[in-house]
Amino acid sequence: MEKDTLSELQQFLKPESRIDLKLISLDHLIGVSGTEDGVNILVANENILKSVIDCTNDKLDNVSKKALLLLINITAYSEGSIQLLKLKPNDNKSVVDIFVGYILDAQKTHADAVCMILSNITRVEENVEQCVDILYKHLNDLLNVFVNTEYNKKGCNLEYLGPMFSNLSRTECVRNWLTKENPYVPLIKLLPFCQYEKSIIRRGGAIGTIRNLTFDVKYHKFLLSTDLDLLTYLLGPLMGGEDYSDDEMDKLPISLQYLPKEKQREIDVDIRKMILETFNKLCSKREYREILRENGVYYVLRELHKWEKEPSVRLACENVVDILIQKEEEVGAEDLSKVDIPEDMVEKFEKMDAEYLNEV
Repeated sequence: MEKDTLSELQQFLKPESRIDLKLISLDHLIGVSGTEDGVNILVANENILKSVIDCTNDKLDNVSKKALLLLINITAYSEGSIQLLKLKPNDNKSVVDIFVGYILDAQKTHADAVCMILSNITRVEENVEQCVDILYKHLNDLLNVFVNTEYNKKGCNLEYLGPMFSNLSRTECVRNWLTKENPYVPLIKLLPFCQYEKSIIRRGGAIGTIRNLTFDVKYHKFLLSTDLDLLTYLLGPLMGGEDYSDDEMDKLPISLQYLPKEKQREIDVDIRKMILETFNKLCSKREYREILRENGVYYVLRELHKWEKEPSVRLACENVVDILIQKEEEVGAEDLSKVDIPEDMVEKFEKMDAEYLNEV
């Protein structure tokens, strides 16, 4: 697309422009944003991006809707997200600052699209630290919005705040915020969404956030504390209505004992796999492996493995079971996270995993 063409289109995106010309221009730009090459052309034109951002708050609903759709397309690509975050389109505010205001406005009609854009922007590794700098002061408010499923009065469910929190939890700053009282422990509010039946997006966001916390061993003691009751929220999605012996049942968290026969497991493959990856990380230290054994994690994974059909999830399950089923003298290390694995062995294990997945 020629630069002159973009400049011409920009004239039609001004607040005072005719509505029909605005809509035609946005439709054209949406078409361009359908490819990575098209997105690269658009993000190279700062004035167009600023005009589109202005259109997201247009008084005509259809204009703001199309402008937000265009930004969703742009931020679906890493370069689009990076360039959009660099902009200061309004009173030196970034697009993240602007869109937080949209989300906190309970009367905003297209707040779901805004949440998707922030999810896309925070997904890019290069953007995360800057996004945290901007969003940190709003985290408590955004969490309250997320857990209040009827916050938005225009029918928006705001579920993509879940993946946004997951993305942000890759940073030490947000992991620390999640686990400290201020005045409450924020993570406690997220836990019920691990089993929130109405939305895979919310469930995935909550589980993804917990998994990111487990990448840092220093949080494991907090995560496995009895006050948090995390194992109830992680094991529940992996359980069906199977029978356990009385001894096995007694080890399970109280609320997971004697579940009804019709109990269904988590339907989403990626979420099941994330939970198993979380358990794998929680196996790092001996004291935490013992907690997992004492709470019947092995028994639940044993039954899951019988049921599971997805090869990658079965493999993730086997990786945890292989640790828990061993006696500690067989494990051979107090802290598995500190075991130095030679590079050639890492490659060998990865090759074995790939061969396993190809065979099943």
